[in-house]
Amino acid sequence: MEMHDYLTVLSSQIRSPKARPMVVEEIRNHIEDQADAYIAEGVEKEEALQKAVSDMGDPIEAGVALDRIHRPKMQWGLLTLAVVLSLIGLLVQIAIVWSGAKTAPVGALDAEIAAVVRAYIGRAVLCTFLSLVVIVAVCLLDYSFLGKHPIAAWWLFLALIIFDGIFIGSQGRYYINGSYRIGYYYLTLMVPLFAAVVFSQRGKGLKGLFKCIVLYLMAEMACTLASITISPRVEMETVFLVVMTTAILKGWFGEKKGARLAIIWVPAVIIPCLLVAAAFFNDSLHILRDYQADRLKSVFGSQAEWGYQLFVVRDQIQQTAWLGNGTTPIRELPAVQNDYAVTAMITYFGWLFALFVICLFLYFIGKAFRTSFRQKNQLGFIVGIACTASLTIKGLIYLITNLGIFSIFAQMSMPFLSYGLWNALVNGVLVGLLLSIYRNKDIVSEKSIKPKYRFTLPIQKVE
Repeated sequence: MEMHDYLTVLSSQIRSPKARPMVVEEIRNHIEDQADAYIAEGVEKEEALQKAVSDMGDPIEAGVALDRIHRPKMQWGLLTLAVVLSLIGLLVQIAIVWSGAKTAPVGALDAEIAAVVRAYIGRAVLCTFLSLVVIVAVCLLDYSFLGKHPIAAWWLFLALIIFDGIFIGSQGRYYINGSYRIGYYYLTLMVPLFAAVVFSQRGKGLKGLFKCIVLYLMAEMACTLASITISPRVEMETVFLVVMTTAILKGWFGEKKGARLAIIWVPAVIIPCLLVAAAFFNDSLHILRDYQADRLKSVFGSQAEWGYQLFVVRDQIQQTAWLGNGTTPIRELPAVQNDYAVTAMITYFGWLFALFVICLFLYFIGKAFRTSFRQKNQLGFIVGIACTASLTIKGLIYLITNLGIFSIFAQMSMPFLSYGLWNALVNGVLVGLLLSIYRNKDIVSEKSIKPKYRFTLPIQKVE
C-alpha cells in the first residue's frame, strides 16, 4: 500500500478532526524515518518506503488504537473542585444575606426585608449558574485560537480599554473616586492573551523579549489613560512577570537566562521600592493618591491609626469560635459580599469550615499548576500557567486582607467565593481555559495553529 493511501485509511479512523492533522503528521514522519533507515542499509527508495508502510501494520487497527489516545479528555477532578467551590461560594453568599436580614433595624418591614433577601439570593444563584455555564462553554472551545493572531488581538484589546474607559465607563457607575473599577475585568481577560503573545515570540531571542516588554508597557499606558485602579494593575503586572519569567526559564528567549531575568526583575523590584519611599514624602511629591500613600505607610511605617477596616477584620475573626458565631460583619464592613466574603465565612461558619474551604482552594490551585506543567503543547503550557497564576494572585491578595494580615492593595475578587456577575464570568473564563487545555492536550499541536497541510480525504498538501 502506498503511504498516501495508508495515511488516508488511517486518518479516516480518527474521529476528532482537530487530532487528525497531528496524528497523520506523526505517522508520516515515522514512516519516512523508517524508510531512511532501510535506505541506509542499501534498500531501494521505493522498496524501502513500501517496507516501512508495511511495518506499520493494518491502517484500520492502527487508526482505531490512535483514536482511543487522541480524543478529548475531561479533567474531572478539576471540574469537580470548581463546582464544589462554586456551591460553597453560593452558600457563603446566602449566609451573608441571611445574617443581614436577622440584624435588620427594629421597625423595618418584614415584606421589604424578604424581598431584598429573595432578590439577592436569586442573583447569587444566577451568578453561580452562569459561572458554571461559562466554565463548561470555554472548556468545550479549542483554546489554540489564542495563538492565531495574539498581537493583533492585543492591540484591539488595548484600544477597547482606552475607548471604554474614557468615553463609556466615565459616564456610568463604574467610576469610583476617579478610577475605572470595571477595568479590572478587562485586565483579567488579558492574562491568557499575554501568554499567547509571549508564546508567539519564543525563539526570537532578546528581540522577542523586548517586544513582549513593549506590549506590556502599552498595557500600562492604556490603564493610565483609562484611569484603572492600582489593584488590578498590580495583579496584571505580577502575572505578566510570572509568565515572562517562566518563558525565560524555558529558554524561549535564549540561553542567557540570568541576564534576561535581570531585564524584567530589576525594574520590578526597584520601582515598588521607590513608590514605598515616595509614600513618606507624598505631601511634597504628590506621586501617589493620599489613600495609596496611607496604605503603604500603614504596612511599612508606624501609622497604627490608619486601617479601620483591617482593625474590624482582626477583631471579628479573633472573636470567632471553631464552629462559628452564626453572624457576619455585614454592619461593620462595607460590601461584605464582595470584599470580605472569607471574613464573613469565618465568622458565620467558623474556623474549621473556613480552613477546609481555603485548603480546598489551595488544592485546586496546586492541581491546576500540575495540569499546566504537564502540557506538552507549549501554548497550552504557558496559557495554563498564566490562568493559574492569575487565580492564585487574586486569591492570595484577597486572603491576606480577609485574614487581617495586612492590606496594601484593595482586594478585588476571591475566585468562587466573592459576589458579582463580572467576577463569576471572568474567573469562569480562566477556569474554563484550564479545562480546555487539558481536554485538548492529545488533540491540539503547535503546528495546528498555523497549519501547513489541509487534512481532508484524500490528504493533500497546500503549497
